[in-house]
Amino acid sequence: MRVFLERFKQVYLRLTLFLWPLITVLLGILLARLTVSRTTAYFFINHLHTPAGDLLFPYITELGSTVAAILLSAALLVFHRRIGMVLGSAYLFTAAIGGVLKIWIGFPRPHRYFAHRLHDIYFVPGVQVLDNFRSFPSGHTICAFTAATVLAYYARNRYWSLLYLALAMLVGYSRMYMSQHFLEDVTAGAVLGVFFTMVWLSFFGGKEEQLSR
Repeated sequence: MRVFLERFKQVYLRLTLFLWPLITVLLGILLARLTVSRTTAYFFINHLHTPAGDLLFPYITELGSTVAAILLSAALLVFHRRIGMVLGSAYLFTAAIGGVLKIWIGFPRPHRYFAHRLHDIYFVPGVQVLDNFRSFPSGHTICAFTAATVLAYYARNRYWSLLYLALAMLVGYSRMYMSQHFLEDVTAGAVLGVFFTMVWLSFFGGKEEQLSR
């Protein structure tokens, strides 16, 4: 346990520029959420649609998809074999945790939760909205933050971690923008993705290899 805690501390120290902006945002979300209901938060975000957002977010959300996970892991395996293996295995680890939680909690997605007032919801044209009991946590967000954490950990230039964080946050926002998830689903996905990826890196992360700038 002592060895693991020491390794976890090392992982944390390499990720401070990535973690503290995220923690600040999460604390802001928590404070906001304490003052408004789930419904209020959902409809506030739902009313922020723009033509540009309707065009871009269906593509941005794919950065957290299974296809993106496979392609990114495969690309890294070619150019940075160890990092590719770490990322691929971290994806499997965090996705398994998220999948178990989805089944165990079984919370309805917005389309089902608000089945009685669908006329009040704006749906992005052309986007298939899911309607099941797999809302919590957001799998796309877990996937995006898993990748962002691994890439930030191995980045030679620490400031690249801010770009990875921004992209992961956009993926999380896209899940709410397209009415696939609630704010709580995305927030939990970010926390789970980052924390369990840090755990994985503490065991298998080795830092002898870095990504180029």
